[in-house]
Amino acid sequence: MPYANLNGIKLYYETYGEGEPVILIGGLGSQLQSWATQIPIYSKYFKIVVFDNRGSGKSDKPEAGYSTQDMAHDTASLMKELGIESAHVVGKSMGGMIGQWLAILYPEKVRKLVLGCSSASRDEVGNEILGMGREIATKMGTKAVWLMALYLGYTRGYIEENLGTIKEVMSSVPEDPDALKGYIGQSFACEGHNTREMLNQINSSTLVMAGESDLIVSPKLSRELGECIPNSVVKVFGGVGHGFWRERQEQVDKLVLDFLLSG
Repeated sequence: MPYANLNGIKLYYETYGEGEPVILIGGLGSQLQSWATQIPIYSKYFKIVVFDNRGSGKSDKPEAGYSTQDMAHDTASLMKELGIESAHVVGKSMGGMIGQWLAILYPEKVRKLVLGCSSASRDEVGNEILGMGREIATKMGTKAVWLMALYLGYTRGYIEENLGTIKEVMSSVPEDPDALKGYIGQSFACEGHNTREMLNQINSSTLVMAGESDLIVSPKLSRELGECIPNSVVKVFGGVGHGFWRERQEQVDKLVLDFLLSG
Protein backbone atom coordinates (compact mmCIF):
# COMPACT_ATOMS: atom_id res chain seq x y z
CA MET A 1 0.00 0.00 0.00
CA PRO A 2 1.32 3.48 -0.84
CA TYR A 3 2.52 5.39 2.21
CA ALA A 4 4.61 8.53 2.39
CA ASN A 5 6.81 9.17 5.42
CA LEU A 6 6.76 12.91 6.04
CA ASN A 7 6.74 15.41 8.89
CA GLY A 8 7.20 12.60 11.40
CA ILE A 9 4.10 10.65 10.32
CA LYS A 10 3.01 8.06 7.75
CA LEU A 11 0.38 9.31 5.29
CA TYR A 12 -1.67 6.89 3.20
CA TYR A 13 -2.49 8.01 -0.36
CA GLU A 14 -3.80 6.76 -3.71
CA THR A 15 -3.54 8.15 -7.26
CA TYR A 16 -5.82 7.77 -10.28
CA GLY A 17 -5.81 8.92 -13.90
CA GLU A 18 -3.40 11.08 -15.86
CA GLY A 19 -2.98 14.72 -16.77
CA GLU A 20 -2.87 17.87 -14.66
CA PRO A 21 -2.83 16.91 -10.98
CA VAL A 22 -5.79 17.55 -8.69
CA ILE A 23 -5.43 17.09 -4.93
CA LEU A 24 -8.66 16.12 -3.13
CA ILE A 25 -8.64 16.89 0.62
CA GLY A 26 -11.35 15.42 2.83
CA GLY A 27 -13.19 16.66 5.89
CA LEU A 28 -13.20 15.97 9.60
CA GLY A 29 -12.90 12.27 10.35
CA SER A 30 -13.33 11.21 6.75
CA GLN A 31 -11.19 8.75 4.83
CA LEU A 32 -10.17 9.06 1.18
CA GLN A 33 -13.22 6.93 0.32
CA SER A 34 -15.31 10.04 0.92
CA TRP A 35 -14.26 10.98 -2.63
CA ALA A 36 -15.25 7.60 -4.10
CA THR A 37 -18.01 9.03 -6.30
CA GLN A 38 -15.79 11.87 -7.57
CA ILE A 39 -12.67 9.84 -8.40
CA PRO A 40 -14.08 8.00 -11.48
CA ILE A 41 -15.48 11.27 -12.85
CA TYR A 42 -12.56 13.61 -12.17
CA SER A 43 -9.90 11.08 -13.21
CA LYS A 44 -11.24 11.16 -16.77
CA TYR A 45 -9.69 14.61 -17.05
CA PHE A 46 -7.00 14.83 -14.37
CA LYS A 47 -4.46 12.91 -12.32
CA ILE A 48 -6.20 12.57 -8.97
CA VAL A 49 -4.36 12.37 -5.66
CA VAL A 50 -6.40 11.42 -2.58
CA PHE A 51 -5.13 10.67 0.92
CA ASP A 52 -6.13 10.14 4.52
CA ASN A 53 -5.32 13.24 6.54
CA ARG A 54 -3.26 12.73 9.68
CA GLY A 55 -5.75 11.49 12.26
CA SER A 56 -7.92 9.42 9.93
CA GLY A 57 -8.08 6.24 7.88
CA LYS A 58 -4.81 4.41 7.36
CA SER A 59 -2.62 7.42 8.15
CA ASP A 60 -0.94 7.93 11.52
CA LYS A 61 -3.02 9.42 14.32
CA PRO A 62 -0.81 11.56 16.55
CA GLU A 63 -2.08 13.06 19.80
CA ALA A 64 -4.17 16.24 19.57
CA GLY A 65 -2.16 19.45 19.34
CA TYR A 66 -1.69 19.73 15.57
CA SER A 67 -3.48 22.28 13.38
CA THR A 68 -5.01 22.71 9.94
CA GLN A 69 -1.78 24.56 9.12
CA ASP A 70 0.20 21.43 10.03
CA MET A 71 -2.05 19.40 7.73
CA ALA A 72 -1.35 21.87 4.92
CA HIS A 73 2.35 21.18 5.45
CA ASP A 74 1.54 17.46 5.17
CA THR A 75 -0.19 18.09 1.83
CA ALA A 76 2.73 20.13 0.50
CA SER A 77 5.18 17.43 1.61
CA LEU A 78 3.10 14.74 -0.10
CA MET A 79 3.12 16.76 -3.31
CA LYS A 80 6.92 17.03 -3.10
CA GLU A 81 7.18 13.28 -2.42
CA LEU A 82 5.12 12.59 -5.56
CA GLY A 83 7.08 15.05 -7.69
CA ILE A 84 4.10 17.40 -8.10
CA GLU A 85 5.25 21.01 -8.35
CA SER A 86 1.74 22.48 -8.52
CA ALA A 87 -1.83 21.24 -8.67
CA HIS A 88 -5.46 22.21 -8.49
CA VAL A 89 -6.64 21.78 -4.91
CA VAL A 90 -10.18 20.74 -3.95
CA GLY A 91 -11.15 20.61 -0.29
CA LYS A 92 -14.42 20.12 1.55
CA SER A 93 -15.15 21.25 5.11
CA MET A 94 -11.90 20.71 7.06
CA GLY A 95 -10.26 19.95 3.72
CA GLY A 96 -11.19 23.46 2.63
CA MET A 97 -9.48 24.84 5.72
CA ILE A 98 -6.35 22.88 4.81
CA GLY A 99 -6.65 24.15 1.22
CA GLN A 100 -6.75 27.76 2.46
CA TRP A 101 -3.50 27.32 4.35
CA LEU A 102 -1.89 25.54 1.41
CA ALA A 103 -2.72 28.49 -0.88
CA ILE A 104 -1.44 30.98 1.72
CA LEU A 105 1.77 29.18 2.68
CA TYR A 106 2.61 27.62 -0.70
CA PRO A 107 1.08 29.88 -3.37
CA GLU A 108 3.31 28.43 -6.06
CA LYS A 109 1.83 24.97 -5.46
CA VAL A 110 -1.85 25.89 -5.93
CA ARG A 111 -3.20 26.50 -9.43
CA LYS A 112 -6.95 26.70 -8.84
CA LEU A 113 -8.65 26.29 -5.49
CA VAL A 114 -12.08 24.82 -4.71
CA LEU A 115 -13.45 25.27 -1.18
CA GLY A 116 -16.68 23.45 -0.31
CA CYS A 117 -18.72 23.97 2.91
CA SER A 118 -15.75 25.65 4.56
CA SER A 119 -14.90 28.86 6.40
CA ALA A 120 -11.98 31.05 7.45
CA SER A 121 -12.80 30.56 11.15
CA ARG A 122 -15.42 28.95 13.34
CA ASP A 123 -18.34 30.72 14.99
CA GLU A 124 -19.77 29.94 18.44
CA VAL A 125 -22.48 27.63 17.13
CA GLY A 126 -19.98 25.73 14.97
CA ASN A 127 -17.64 25.22 17.90
CA GLU A 128 -20.52 24.05 20.12
CA ILE A 129 -21.25 21.39 17.49
CA LEU A 130 -17.58 20.34 17.46
CA GLY A 131 -17.54 20.14 21.24
CA MET A 132 -20.73 18.09 21.27
CA GLY A 133 -19.21 15.79 18.66
CA ARG A 134 -16.13 15.19 20.82
CA GLU A 135 -18.31 14.44 23.85
CA ILE A 136 -20.52 12.02 21.91
CA ALA A 137 -17.48 10.32 20.37
CA THR A 138 -15.81 9.94 23.77
CA LYS A 139 -18.89 8.65 25.61
CA MET A 140 -20.68 6.71 22.86
CA GLY A 141 -18.08 6.03 20.15
CA THR A 142 -17.28 7.23 16.66
CA LYS A 143 -20.33 5.58 15.05
CA ALA A 144 -22.57 7.76 17.22
CA VAL A 145 -20.84 10.97 16.18
CA TRP A 146 -21.10 9.96 12.51
CA LEU A 147 -24.83 9.47 13.01
CA MET A 148 -25.06 12.96 14.51
CA ALA A 149 -23.16 14.40 11.54
CA LEU A 150 -25.51 12.59 9.16
CA TYR A 151 -28.61 14.13 10.72
CA LEU A 152 -27.02 17.59 10.84
CA GLY A 153 -25.61 17.41 7.32
CA TYR A 154 -28.34 15.93 5.12
CA THR A 155 -32.03 16.41 4.43
CA ARG A 156 -34.50 13.79 5.64
CA GLY A 157 -35.46 13.02 2.04
CA TYR A 158 -31.87 12.13 1.15
CA ILE A 159 -31.51 9.91 4.23
CA GLU A 160 -34.76 8.08 3.44
CA GLU A 161 -33.79 7.50 -0.20
CA ASN A 162 -30.29 6.25 0.66
CA LEU A 163 -30.88 4.44 3.94
CA GLY A 164 -29.48 1.12 2.71
CA THR A 165 -26.21 2.64 1.54
CA ILE A 166 -25.97 4.75 4.67
CA LYS A 167 -26.30 1.65 6.87
CA GLU A 168 -23.48 -0.01 4.93
CA VAL A 169 -21.25 3.03 5.37
CA MET A 170 -22.09 3.26 9.08
CA SER A 171 -21.18 -0.40 9.58
CA SER A 172 -17.67 0.30 8.26
CA VAL A 173 -16.97 3.26 10.58
CA PRO A 174 -13.96 2.26 12.72
CA GLU A 175 -14.73 1.90 16.43
CA ASP A 176 -11.41 1.80 18.27
CA PRO A 177 -9.28 4.03 20.53
CA ASP A 178 -7.00 5.05 17.65
CA ALA A 179 -9.92 6.25 15.51
CA LEU A 180 -11.31 8.18 18.48
CA LYS A 181 -7.92 9.81 19.13
CA GLY A 182 -7.70 10.83 15.47
CA TYR A 183 -11.20 12.30 15.42
CA ILE A 184 -10.54 14.32 18.60
CA GLY A 185 -7.25 15.66 17.21
CA GLN A 186 -8.82 16.74 13.93
CA SER A 187 -11.78 18.30 15.74
CA PHE A 188 -9.53 20.52 17.85
CA ALA A 189 -7.59 21.46 14.69
CA CYS A 190 -10.86 22.63 13.09
CA GLU A 191 -11.85 24.58 16.19
CA GLY A 192 -8.54 26.46 16.17
CA HIS A 193 -8.61 27.25 12.44
CA ASN A 194 -8.33 30.94 11.55
CA THR A 195 -7.08 32.36 8.25
CA ARG A 196 -9.30 35.44 8.32
CA GLU A 197 -6.47 37.99 8.27
CA MET A 198 -4.53 36.17 5.52
CA LEU A 199 -7.14 35.35 2.89
CA ASN A 200 -6.15 38.40 0.84
CA GLN A 201 -2.82 36.64 0.23
CA ILE A 202 -4.50 33.89 -1.81
CA ASN A 203 -3.83 34.59 -5.48
CA SER A 204 -5.30 31.39 -6.93
CA SER A 205 -8.57 31.53 -8.83
CA THR A 206 -11.01 30.20 -6.25
CA LEU A 207 -14.45 28.62 -6.29
CA VAL A 208 -16.31 28.73 -2.96
CA MET A 209 -19.41 26.54 -2.58
CA ALA A 210 -21.93 26.31 0.25
CA GLY A 211 -25.27 24.77 1.15
CA GLU A 212 -27.94 27.32 1.96
CA SER A 213 -29.16 25.28 4.97
CA ASP A 214 -25.75 24.22 6.36
CA LEU A 215 -25.97 23.70 10.14
CA ILE A 216 -22.34 22.62 10.58
CA VAL A 217 -20.59 25.49 8.76
CA SER A 218 -22.59 28.70 8.56
CA PRO A 219 -23.29 29.64 4.91
CA LYS A 220 -22.74 33.23 6.05
CA LEU A 221 -19.14 32.31 6.91
CA SER A 222 -18.72 30.54 3.56
CA ARG A 223 -19.92 33.66 1.74
CA GLU A 224 -17.50 35.79 3.78
CA LEU A 225 -14.72 33.37 2.86
CA GLY A 226 -15.37 34.06 -0.82
CA GLU A 227 -15.65 37.80 -0.28
CA CYS A 228 -12.21 37.90 1.37
CA ILE A 229 -10.38 35.95 -1.35
CA PRO A 230 -9.52 38.41 -4.16
CA ASN A 231 -10.12 36.25 -7.25
CA SER A 232 -13.08 34.10 -6.20
CA VAL A 233 -16.63 33.20 -7.15
CA VAL A 234 -19.27 31.92 -4.71
CA LYS A 235 -22.03 29.40 -5.44
CA VAL A 236 -24.73 28.64 -2.85
CA PHE A 237 -26.98 25.61 -3.35
CA GLY A 238 -30.55 26.01 -2.13
CA GLY A 239 -32.48 23.41 -0.15
CA VAL A 240 -29.42 21.50 1.08
CA GLY A 241 -26.89 21.75 3.87
CA HIS A 242 -23.38 20.53 4.63
CA GLY A 243 -23.79 17.44 2.46
CA PHE A 244 -24.60 19.30 -0.75
CA TRP A 245 -21.79 17.53 -2.60
CA ARG A 246 -23.78 14.30 -2.33
CA GLU A 247 -27.30 15.69 -2.53
CA ARG A 248 -26.51 17.78 -5.62
CA GLN A 249 -23.68 15.62 -6.92
CA GLU A 250 -24.25 15.96 -10.66
CA GLN A 251 -24.63 19.73 -10.43
CA VAL A 252 -21.67 20.19 -8.09
CA ASP A 253 -19.28 17.93 -10.01
CA LYS A 254 -20.13 19.72 -13.26
CA LEU A 255 -19.49 23.09 -11.63
CA VAL A 256 -16.14 21.94 -10.23
CA LEU A 257 -14.98 20.37 -13.50
CA ASP A 258 -16.06 23.37 -15.58
CA PHE A 259 -14.13 25.61 -13.17
CA LEU A 260 -10.97 23.49 -13.25
CA LEU A 261 -11.03 22.94 -17.01
CA SER A 262 -11.71 26.57 -17.95
CA GLY A 263 -8.88 28.84 -19.09
